[in-house]
Amino acid sequence: MNNKNKISALNIEWAKMWQDGILNAWSHQYIKKYGSIPEAWNHKAQEYAKTMEHSNRAQLVQKLEQHKPETVLDVGAGTGIFALHLAKRVKRVVAVEPSVGMLDILKNHAAKHNLTNIECINKKWEDTTIDELIEINSGKYDLIISSHALYYITDLHEAFKRMNDLCKGYVYLLIGTDANKDKTYEKYYERIYKKPMPLYPDYACLYMVLRELDIHPNIEMFDAYAKRYVNSVEEVIDLWKDNIDGELSEEQREAIREYLTESRMIGEEDGRLYWEWRSKDALIYWRAEE
Repeated sequence: MNNKNKISALNIEWAKMWQDGILNAWSHQYIKKYGSIPEAWNHKAQEYAKTMEHSNRAQLVQKLEQHKPETVLDVGAGTGIFALHLAKRVKRVVAVEPSVGMLDILKNHAAKHNLTNIECINKKWEDTTIDELIEINSGKYDLIISSHALYYITDLHEAFKRMNDLCKGYVYLLIGTDANKDKTYEKYYERIYKKPMPLYPDYACLYMVLRELDIHPNIEMFDAYAKRYVNSVEEVIDLWKDNIDGELSEEQREAIREYLTESRMIGEEDGRLYWEWRSKDALIYWRAEE
């Protein structure tokens, strides 16, 4: 029995485990509150851009550059953390993003920096076709990157197969993990959200889906962080409003305040207050077979 058949024989629905876990963790709340995931990110786009303005995700561009790509496909490009940096170094970037709000920020930054080599597609990844993506690029892509977008893709097997089929170089997936899980957050979760903390699906699910497709990816861990400068702790607390129904009660605000204090996420630098968020991300990548 080959490795692919051995994995199938385990009879574990890895893709469903991932999708159900994300839905329970936060996607269901986004859909309930905003009607759809793209609409949720339309609403959250500006705050997201502020939070990621001082992050280290773009440091990974150096790793991507080692392959000397000329054409890049960014799946779930968001506000352009990777697309904008790569566009300064390659001939063409095609950015697929379902949220108009996120894409508008990307376009505005591209215009500000006179980047004319970014082609934007306002669609979900599932709604794109191989033919249209090949036509835009006049062939396959040297590099495909998808950063923190796999939470919302509904058919992982088809999504990964399409990435593999569209690439003549390397495919990179960046995703959050539950490694170094924030035990302090677990302690306060139920006080903040008025429900038990759901199980977060492990990135190993994505690895196993790729193995089911007979793809053997590499995995590296990445210490990610984002620092947002704020005027007060109350400004940070207000950001939690997007994740709950209605307004924050004083009890919830106090729980968030205690969490921020105990987790030491609030700091001061040169007289400026900031909120720092850290996580352990997984970088999953492989060379596509032509």
